[in-house]
Amino acid sequence: MRNTARIIAVTTALAAATAPLLALSSPALAERSAKTVQSVQNLPLDWLSLQGLTETAHLQRIKQLLGKGYVPSALSVTNAANPEYTSVWVKDATRKVNVLQDLSVTDLPKRVTEQQKLGFQPTLITGTGTGAGAVFAAVFEKTTRKLQSRTDLTKDTLATVNTQLSAAGYTIASLDVYGTAEKPLYAAVWAAGAVAGTVQVTTGQTVEQRGKELLARAKQGLSPIAMAVEPGKLYSTVWGKVGSTGLKEYLQLSRVTYKLKSIELKGLGYHPTMVNVEDNVYAAIWSKN
Repeated sequence: MRNTARIIAVTTALAAATAPLLALSSPALAERSAKTVQSVQNLPLDWLSLQGLTETAHLQRIKQLLGKGYVPSALSVTNAANPEYTSVWVKDATRKVNVLQDLSVTDLPKRVTEQQKLGFQPTLITGTGTGAGAVFAAVFEKTTRKLQSRTDLTKDTLATVNTQLSAAGYTIASLDVYGTAEKPLYAAVWAAGAVAGTVQVTTGQTVEQRGKELLARAKQGLSPIAMAVEPGKLYSTVWGKVGSTGLKEYLQLSRVTYKLKSIELKGLGYHPTMVNVEDNVYAAIWSKN
């Protein structure tokens, strides 16, 4: 059984209140925290990306960033035995967000119920591993948007639920894949009216198949609106009509090449809109708006 005491739920207000206390717990810690906070202040005001952080390191950045008015726009966990977190943060002090990580398969539904009672809805769920050893993380937002979330979906049940929710006016806004290559499982969040028109989902594609799919979908005026790396280095994608322009997509990146690509594209005016990691494979999409 996982140690549930390690579960994190941090709100913007709580982070702002506790960060000074953490920084003052000892002179050495205060010095390290001050340097870290200063590094955050020197980052661009609109967005920043973190990759391959341990649970403890990611928690520290969560507290700092929420306290400075950032919220996560992407979150991905990989390596269930020793979880690593990758996330993208955007500046938006108007949104009230909770971030939970290191959740077990039994913790997750309990936390979803607890958060919903507090008025927070899951906007993003990410998972890695399989069975009782699976690890999840989630972003919850206090919002009046109509949202639906599901986990532990097989390929067939994902298609069934997506058809049902699409008929009710919902579209997939977030998608992740965990489990094994032989038995992938899907975690998804649907939002009412998130994208105009019908969306389509492709799963289990190799990088070569995914590249051909991208070209075919582009001719139909469709772009990825959600994307995940599956166990076995396969890809799942949700396709729809989006308003972003100048999209640049890169698959099969390592942690190092993802970081280098982020630096390169930042200089060209791009920011990451989707990032997902599994089996040490990074996949990301950047946009200019």
